[in-house]
Amino acid sequence: MQRTIPSSFSATFLSSLAMILIACEGNTRLEWNLQNNASVDVYVVHKAWDYSAIPPDTMFVPAGETLQLGVNDVLGGNTMPWAPVSFIDTLFITSASGALCTKDWTETEEWSIVSQEERKVPSNWSHIYLLIVEDSDF
Repeated sequence: MQRTIPSSFSATFLSSLAMILIACEGNTRLEWNLQNNASVDVYVVHKAWDYSAIPPDTMFVPAGETLQLGVNDVLGGNTMPWAPVSFIDTLFITSASGALCTKDWTETEEWSIVSQEERKVPSNWSHIYLLIVEDSDF
């Protein structure tokens, strides 16, 4: 006597297997921040690549404060941080008096980056970027 597996069981099994494999993909969280160590307030015009259809935001950052500019979650656990230009489209920083920041935010070396493994299985990593502006940057 030969036993056959019902097709509904096969479909359910394959669907469940696919969901398990997708769930094992992991995640990478990117968070970018601006720390205003200048003695004056600054204004930031910022836009991320993932939101290219949305106009840039203009945000106010008081002297001595840190502002979270954005957060992005990317499928797959990536141990290496990306260059900021890979996820930031626009970043203009001006002082309250209108002076433009001369710090080149497109250079990865200008950012302080802290990378942390949040979980091994599935692989989850976070990369926190911090751009610090000082009075000498204006």
